[in-house]
Amino acid sequence: MINRTIAPKTSTVTHIDFQSPEIDTLENKVQVYSMRKTDDETVRIDFVFDAGSLKTSKIVAQLAGELLFSGTENKSSEEIDEEIDRLGGFTGVEVSTEKSTISLIGLREHVVAIAEIVVDAMINVNFNPKEIKQLLQSKKKKMAISLEKVSTQARRAFLSDLFKNSPYGDLAQLEDFNHIEKNDLIEFHHSKYLSGLQYISIVGAVSDQDLNSIKTLGNQFNKDEVTPIEYDYSYSPNVIHIEKEQALQTAIRVGRVLFNKQHTDFIKFSVVNTILGGYFGSRLMTSIREDKGYTYGIGSGVAQLLETGYFFISTEVGKEFKDLTLEAIQNEIKILQTEEVSEKELDLVKNYIIGQILEQSDGAQAMMDRFIAVETYGMDYTYYDEFIKQVNEITPIEVMALANQYLKWEDFTIVSAG
Repeated sequence: MINRTIAPKTSTVTHIDFQSPEIDTLENKVQVYSMRKTDDETVRIDFVFDAGSLKTSKIVAQLAGELLFSGTENKSSEEIDEEIDRLGGFTGVEVSTEKSTISLIGLREHVVAIAEIVVDAMINVNFNPKEIKQLLQSKKKKMAISLEKVSTQARRAFLSDLFKNSPYGDLAQLEDFNHIEKNDLIEFHHSKYLSGLQYISIVGAVSDQDLNSIKTLGNQFNKDEVTPIEYDYSYSPNVIHIEKEQALQTAIRVGRVLFNKQHTDFIKFSVVNTILGGYFGSRLMTSIREDKGYTYGIGSGVAQLLETGYFFISTEVGKEFKDLTLEAIQNEIKILQTEEVSEKELDLVKNYIIGQILEQSDGAQAMMDRFIAVETYGMDYTYYDEFIKQVNEITPIEVMALANQYLKWEDFTIVSAG
């Protein structure tokens, strides 16, 4: 019988026993990462291309990705969809700033057949003008609606100003939809899809024979060398307000250019960020949502890019609370800079952060995600041991010092729209 008056023993997590993927390099230098130690009957395959929006017009990158299954000379988009559906497969396309990921999911016995359909569609896409026109009209309409939202206006103004010296700040405009030609898509597809495959990841208990079949499909692409482009990530703090008379809410973005996980302070600053606004019990949520009632939600984070990153605080409040909210944010930062966080609060945050890592590492797909998250930056799984070590060891004095170093109000770009 369990004595519920006695608390269970606790222990400090110092290591996560990750499953390492098998790594193969194809003839075209593309790497294949496979996690096959799983009992799951489904298999997921990701084809990752150097086809993010940094490489071209933001709209061209998005359109090229979304049109990959729009048809070939031999098959219509409907026929491609029907073939994949018959095999019980699903596909997805995600185009980000820095890459494009084409995903497929299917049962183990059908996954190679689904992959063959997907690869044929990607390689031989003919960019039907009718499909291009329909997608352009649809996306232009959606963007026009989105641009009316104060949250979109604040986010775009924030990124545009923060990264005005690099392509990260070069955002798509509504009028750009009027200048897209079929040849733009063909050229981008040729250079960034046919010759831009970076790696393939496979999660699922595929056989050796099926793995070899997927490798053969991967060899149909080329891999041109990706050369990092050095940009000027310096920035000048700014204060921007976008007036929208009819708006009931004001969207707020506060932040600065910072760093990604390659920086020596990234791990410990992650603790500072979590205390301030990185989880539901954070100080910003407690002060601005719970105590003052200015908003339904407020949070902070560190967005990571391949070569840099940025810190941000984001919320929407009633228009009448804009200045009061900014004052409250500034006050919470000042407290973090001048008063040591209690051991009780710091322990709570440490446990939360490490608990999140454990939760996000459960299962083969999660482990593959964790592997890719460090492999992308030239690291390996030992990063997570170091992450846990630094989180466990950070002191209240270090929290205060990092807040003073990286959260200076005068260093922030402050954007409001509403």
